[in-house]
Order: sequence, then C-alpha cells, then structure tokens
Amino acid sequence: MRSMSDNEIKKCLSNVRATLAVEGLKMNRRAIANGSGYLKGKVTSQQAIDDITKYIKGKVR
Repeated sequence: MRSMSDNEIKKCLSNVRATLAVEGLKMNRRAIANGSGYLKGKVTSQQAIDDITKYIKGKVR
C-alpha cells in the first residue's frame, strides 16, 4: 500500500469517526495512532493488530 498524505489521512480518519459515531462509538488515541501509522506506511497491519490485541488483553485482566 502506498503511504498517504496528511490531508488524505485526515479525510480517512474523519470518515471512520463519522461511521463510528452513527453506531455511538468513538475512536481512542490508540486507534488514531495505529490508523495514521498504517496509512503513512510506518506500521504494518500485523503490527496494528498486535498492538490492539495487547491493549485489549491488558484491559481484561
């Protein structure tokens, strides 16, 4: 995947925020960081998944 410009990333994240808002959900800082990092090409999808999984497992304990 090609990296995206900051403006393109802002638009994508705004679309995701709007979609989640319809369901009454919000993006947290971790989701924004993982999404931005992925869209910039700095984080792989597997790294994002691993980070989210680690975060969720940490909250369950």
